[in-house]
Amino acid sequence: MKLNLIERFKNKYISLTVAILTILFIGYIDFLTGDEFAFSFFYLLPIAALSISPKTSVSAIIFSSTLASIEWFFSEYLTREYTLLFFPIWNAGVRLVLLISIGLLLYYLKANEKKLKSLNSHLKSLNKEQNKFIGIAAHDIKGPLGIINAFTEILIEDYKKELNPEITEILDIIKTTSSNSITVVRNLLDVSKIEAGKLVLTYKTQDYISFIAYQVHINQILAKNKDIGIKLDSPKDQLIVDFDKHYFSEVIGNLLSNAIKYSNRNTEILVKVSLTNNNQLLTEVIDNGIGISEAEQNNLFNYFQKTSSRPTEGEESTGLGLAISKQIIILHHGQIGVKSSKNQGSNFFFSIPLKRP
Repeated sequence: MKLNLIERFKNKYISLTVAILTILFIGYIDFLTGDEFAFSFFYLLPIAALSISPKTSVSAIIFSSTLASIEWFFSEYLTREYTLLFFPIWNAGVRLVLLISIGLLLYYLKANEKKLKSLNSHLKSLNKEQNKFIGIAAHDIKGPLGIINAFTEILIEDYKKELNPEITEILDIIKTTSSNSITVVRNLLDVSKIEAGKLVLTYKTQDYISFIAYQVHINQILAKNKDIGIKLDSPKDQLIVDFDKHYFSEVIGNLLSNAIKYSNRNTEILVKVSLTNNNQLLTEVIDNGIGISEAEQNNLFNYFQKTSSRPTEGEESTGLGLAISKQIIILHHGQIGVKSSKNQGSNFFFSIPLKRP
């Protein structure tokens, strides 16, 4: 108890005591130097320091400002000649207002900064809880959606000839909807991991060209529905790179999926792999689709961002894929970007080091 009282006394009065002693010292030096040296600015320094100290009160700032003004007044009045007493008094009054104003301004700025830090800490805590909740909810939903999707596919494949065309159409809708929902849930799980800092990469040294070729093959099946071809262009048949195969599948899948969605029928998508001059692996996904305006490109890699461009055949888009891809590429110590113009196609590209830093 005694230690707490001593600590409170120190916190409350030590800064004020130091400020008072400093002001008295400055006033004394100002008196000694007279007209030879102006100490005007120095009176402000102890008040500014007092204003930003942790346990300062408004009354302490006003008291120290008043003391500084009085010191200033006497050092001027005793060392300078005035025709009227009004002038030094007027100067002292103006200085008092100035010192109090600056002191209180710094005091309230410090108080607001403290509130902002507290609020930011609270928001981080809420965000952490939110991500935890999203992760749990998404994980619990993913299982039933997967079962619905799998059973629907079995019904369509095994009983298509026996079912009424209307029932088959309903099953197709259920399958498509459940597939889209699984994608959304998977994205939400990734977002919760990224925001919680729990997305951990499993690096493996492997052939990047065979990996990309497989991704192109998988997405070519989806692209056939719109008569879109996907071509792979690589200067080498093999490139050994360190990367996480699982999360890189998401990146390539997101970019190719978007290219298919925003491309017209009977067009071609080019996946180009190359090495840059600074030993980086560059991958480009180039389409001839509807493109994106330059004004909308800056926010394209943020969560839940959508552009005025719409998929050519009404496909669904969550606005999460590119944001997740960006975070995965950043974790690989790489960069991601886009070059596009309205109605002139898009080039989504990313680069990573060949070897893990």
